[in-house]
Amino acid sequence: MLVFKKNIYFVDWENGDELEAGLPGRDHEDPKPIAYNFIHSTLLSDRKLFNEIHQTDPAKGWEQLKIFFPHATRFGNLFHLDTLSMNLLEGFSDRGRWFSMNNYHLCYLYDSLLDRVEEYSYSETDRRLEMFPEMLAQPIDFNQFLNEYFFSTTFLVAVERFNRMTPQEKSQLGKLDHAYFGAILPTPAATSIEDPTLGKVINAVEPTGEEMALESCPEDPYLK
Repeated sequence: MLVFKKNIYFVDWENGDELEAGLPGRDHEDPKPIAYNFIHSTLLSDRKLFNEIHQTDPAKGWEQLKIFFPHATRFGNLFHLDTLSMNLLEGFSDRGRWFSMNNYHLCYLYDSLLDRVEEYSYSETDRRLEMFPEMLAQPIDFNQFLNEYFFSTTFLVAVERFNRMTPQEKSQLGKLDHAYFGAILPTPAATSIEDPTLGKVINAVEPTGEEMALESCPEDPYLK
């Protein structure tokens, strides 16, 4: 399971069972899709995309990826993005462990989710209802979604600005009043602001195998 600012996994605590995701009413704050469905469907769609690219023309597929992933393709090639995609879906689907994400994962996920929002926004009503029935074809407020579920989008800062900043200025980047959005924040171990991958993502440095892997949390990050 992936650690976000707010827990996206819905659980019936009395019976210890995971509730079926995708039903209206699981998330009462509008307008946005239920976070679980939004992220899950996006990650599944990505796997189909990468499989198609590998089975057809990787060179042509890479040109597509530069459109779909304008930020992530700055630091990674087809192999890197494919690996990040696989790791995120596997971590998302693993119900036995929690995983924290670094800025490589978050930047990739940002691009992927934004592309999904754009597809939804330009679609006709029938297609919108097919993609996210719980939205009732209403517009998606992506900024609201990011504020509620992403700890920060600092990885979008321009490289020139970032490299001119002092360490103190960098430490203040992306800080939000999380309580305003009703977030029960995970423990600090899962949300360290000292993530060294931030500067690497902004400066378009390729991730290592270790940096593309998710970090397992030793305990439930939402339990205080």
